[in-house]
Amino acid sequence: MRIAILDPSHGISGDMTLGALVDLGLDPAWLTALPAALGLDGVVAHITDVQRGEIACKKVDFTIPPQPHGRHLRHIRAIVEGSTAPDDVKSAAMDAFTQLTAVEAAIHGTTPERVHLHEVGAVDAILDVVGSIWGLKLLGVEAVYSGPVTVGDGFVNAAHGRMAVPTPATLRLLEGIPVRSGPEGAGELATPTGAVLVRVLSRGAPPTA
Repeated sequence: MRIAILDPSHGISGDMTLGALVDLGLDPAWLTALPAALGLDGVVAHITDVQRGEIACKKVDFTIPPQPHGRHLRHIRAIVEGSTAPDDVKSAAMDAFTQLTAVEAAIHGTTPERVHLHEVGAVDAILDVVGSIWGLKLLGVEAVYSGPVTVGDGFVNAAHGRMAVPTPATLRLLEGIPVRSGPEGAGELATPTGAVLVRVLSRGAPPTA
């Protein structure tokens, strides 16, 4: 059985996950075609070689035309269900967005149906979640494990204003999952998108044998 081990010792986000998958052998041409597979007209994927901490890696970015200011869960469901992704990928992606919506509803004291997702409802977050789950499937990965998640430190500017790191959504999504704080002044290292990917995909700590 082929497994994948997430090592979020420097945090985790959706675009970081996609870049790691390309480094592991995910076809870049497939990734650049992903926006079309999701029916997202005008969106262009870019894959570049970068260095982070003197380590060579892949960086994934999306050029996105003007979009609605956030989306409800039903809008995200329409995009995911209307895509060419396999059924199990659609199911896992909607599990991720349903959990995100439930967390946001609890934080804001409303219902999931009324939650208006901002950052996590953006096109790049949809591409990150679906692309990461689908990409793992294309690589033949049957099980995912994760080490402790480093969440960062300080503050981040979000749609609801300036928030302490980890943000409330990230904090709730990582409940029960081993985390590390800091390093001091690092800013946001684990995003809600990254946190929900760990929650949906990981079976727990990596095997020891």
